[in-house]
Amino acid sequence: MAWTVKVLAWIGSVLILMGCVANPAQNTGTASEILRSKGFDVTESLLEPYKRYVNADPLENRVYFQGSDYDDFLLGKQFRLITLTYEPGDDYLIAEFRSMEEDWIFSEYVSVYVGTEKIIDRSPGLSRRTNTSVVDAGNMGSTVYTHEIYRLSISIEDAQKLASADKSQLTVRFGGGAGGYVDAKPHPLANMRGLSAIVSLTDYFGFSANSQDAKKQRPSRAKQALSDPATKIVETKSHLEVEDNQKEPEEEPDEKSEISGLERELASGSIRLIRPGMFKGYGAAAKAARLFPKLAILYEEGLWIRLVETVLEHNFGDNLSYYYLGRAAYEMGYYDAAIKYLNQSIEESKRPLTGKCISCNGVKLPAESELLKAKIRSEN
Repeated sequence: MAWTVKVLAWIGSVLILMGCVANPAQNTGTASEILRSKGFDVTESLLEPYKRYVNADPLENRVYFQGSDYDDFLLGKQFRLITLTYEPGDDYLIAEFRSMEEDWIFSEYVSVYVGTEKIIDRSPGLSRRTNTSVVDAGNMGSTVYTHEIYRLSISIEDAQKLASADKSQLTVRFGGGAGGYVDAKPHPLANMRGLSAIVSLTDYFGFSANSQDAKKQRPSRAKQALSDPATKIVETKSHLEVEDNQKEPEEEPDEKSEISGLERELASGSIRLIRPGMFKGYGAAAKAARLFPKLAILYEEGLWIRLVETVLEHNFGDNLSYYYLGRAAYEMGYYDAAIKYLNQSIEESKRPLTGKCISCNGVKLPAESELLKAKIRSEN
């Protein structure tokens, strides 16, 4: 009985505190205004899926996004190990690594591994601080934990590795103290969504400054490149040019060929994803769920190649994924391929239990697949 009363009282205090903090809706509205004043092409609706991670400070005219590996509705970030912070316009993130032990480690550095790959090697951090926290376990008593927290800057590429890694493969080593080192793993209930969300935002804002260029359509030129392997698509800051057997000194062949290859695969209509079933596709489905906010932004902004890349990243073959492929193919002028993907989307919509999205990111399926098919046929 005492335990129940204590829990109810704690929940009540949390709700009171929640009423004292900024309304997330107001936060996203303020954030979008600040970002637009700085030249970013962003709307409040684009930030809505990330409202949990938005921090807007109108006094400093500043917006930053922050997310952790562990973020529970009731327990908050109490058991967090990793926190990422990103401010639009930066080409790096701030990472915090936080130990949680009953005794002090007296560490001097932090190293971070994904599997056996060392992402961070014995860094003393930009800063190091310590504090303690108390975890109340009710009738089982309370535990005091010590925290040694390292704050350092990491590249966007390294942040992507952390966010996309299986949490069982992540190890944070706090070392250099008298005891040698202590290896920490994300909490068993850590969902890693906060890290994935922040990395998705770095991806979007990395393109935001040039979003108008990124949205440019290139159906006829892309088709020419598809049919003629000797023709290259050369992308400049303000336009797309097709040049036969010519190279620009600034061009990076590997990146361009990769983009051209993906476009060629999309145009062929041959992309096939993992078909969900009663006993398969669960891993891809979980990854797709984490990428839902990113997919919504790319779709709304018309960043079609990025949308296709992200669909292939999760590889989950439900009706929404094939609709995205079909819409991207249509917008880029690959009408035959678009029909193939839309047909597959409609087919998946007919399957009972599996193959159908639930919220579908606001896309009404299979109706929108049918409408787009009819539009393509009327235009051609």
